[in-house]
Amino acid sequence: MIFAAGSAFEHVLDTMHWHVFDTLPAIPMLGAHHWPNEGGFGLTKYSVLMFAAAGLICWIYIPLAKRIQTGAAPTGTWWNLFESVLVFIRDEIAKPYIGKDADRYVPYLWTVFLFVLTCNLLGMFPFLGSPTASFAMTSVLAGGTFILIHASSIMRFGVKSHLLSFAPHMDMPFAIKLPILIMLWPIEFIGLMLKCFVLAVRLFANMFAGHMVLATILLFIPAVQHSGMFWPVTAASVFGVIALSLLELFVAFLQAYLFTFLTALFLGGVLEHAEHAAHAEHDHGHDEHHGHAHAAGEHHHH
Repeated sequence: MIFAAGSAFEHVLDTMHWHVFDTLPAIPMLGAHHWPNEGGFGLTKYSVLMFAAAGLICWIYIPLAKRIQTGAAPTGTWWNLFESVLVFIRDEIAKPYIGKDADRYVPYLWTVFLFVLTCNLLGMFPFLGSPTASFAMTSVLAGGTFILIHASSIMRFGVKSHLLSFAPHMDMPFAIKLPILIMLWPIEFIGLMLKCFVLAVRLFANMFAGHMVLATILLFIPAVQHSGMFWPVTAASVFGVIALSLLELFVAFLQAYLFTFLTALFLGGVLEHAEHAAHAEHDHGHDEHHGHAHAAGEHHHH
């Protein structure tokens, strides 16, 4: 699988050249990569794989969407399998954890799940890699979740209710409540930032570590190729890699599920708090209006 890399890191890290075998020259990626320290801009190995993942998803799901639009039921094992993935995310993740209007956010959850899963699975194929083993890539995904959470809450309930959702409702005098809110609000807001940061770290760390272990085990083979231990080490390494690859396959699905599940959970939590804040604000405004009207009525009666 990997004899090109001199070290496990070279296999797992994003590169501007695509190595296949030591005996073959590396394939340079398109772009301005001739700057010092391999700087510059353009395509890298992982960016090509991300385009490949997106293309693969479109190739599978656009025909399925067209078929479902006609009202025809999906037939065959593959069509039903691909559709059941979407139904599972909608019914088991979005609706229980986002609540009402969950259908509004289902397309985002579908996209995130399919993209993360496909990127994870690409690392299971020889000479490819998982773009999700790059922290830059997982950070952008988590950043998308962070923006979605705030934008959704503001669009539905307004800026004031969204900001109030980070401050819990407390029945106490304003003089006591204000300093507590000043301390609590930044903590809650930073807490949400940290949750999204951990989303990025969890996905990156699991995919990176898994590929590092596989690469390290395989590199035992060239290390002993000129000794009498070559065949026993090769057999043990191949067996170990096959066993760990099955675990990696499970981790690829699990991490895609967790990323999608936690995105829905965080989004649902913020929307719920913003809705409570909007209702409390509405009730407070209604009570004040009722109080003014009552006072005006009494004054008129006198």
